[in-house]
Amino acid sequence: MTPGPDQIVACPRCRGLAKYRTLMSGNTFGARVWTDGKRIAPSMPRPPSFVKCSHCAQCYWLSDAEEVGSVDVWDRGPDSKHPEWSAARYVEEPTEDEYYQHLASASPVDPERERDLRILAWWRGNDAIRRASDSARSAIPATGSSRANLVALSALLNEDDENDHVMKAEVLRELGDFDAARTTLATVTSEGYSPVVTQLRALCDAGDASVRELKFPR
Repeated sequence: MTPGPDQIVACPRCRGLAKYRTLMSGNTFGARVWTDGKRIAPSMPRPPSFVKCSHCAQCYWLSDAEEVGSVDVWDRGPDSKHPEWSAARYVEEPTEDEYYQHLASASPVDPERERDLRILAWWRGNDAIRRASDSARSAIPATGSSRANLVALSALLNEDDENDHVMKAEVLRELGDFDAARTTLATVTSEGYSPVVTQLRALCDAGDASVRELKFPR
């Protein structure tokens, strides 16, 4: 993994500056993939796609921020021309609750963006489970705001897209509706999804509603 320059961006709402790390090269060795669709690749880290501004506390899509400059990570000296660039804080992803607050308070959004936000909120909520040991991971269904988010996400998934069918099955499994999850998995027939379908079906049969790491043959 070879880091690139830090990219400086301005918040679309308050123009407050932030920065994120870029990569010149990376790889997927050691990547882990989870049943909710999230992949974590230590040698190819990516900045969060949705971030919270450290200045105005509002959230925004990183792709909507204006790119105002960059800072060479290998240059450790002070930047006399733009000291505010070097001083800018790295972007941070909202918490799960902050995702829900944004979804509740924001103006009506494009369905695709709402879908993406609900997936990101789902992943964010599952991150705490990912960090736990296998034995410590709860197998109980989602509750409260997490459950409401999954119900809303299920309605946004595309019935004509096989990838969305796999995701819907996982949503149903994490809601504890194992029969509906198995029924949805039965509609996924592409050979490429077979290893995932097999593992999700086994989790349903075990009555396990927790996010789990997927295992693939080497």
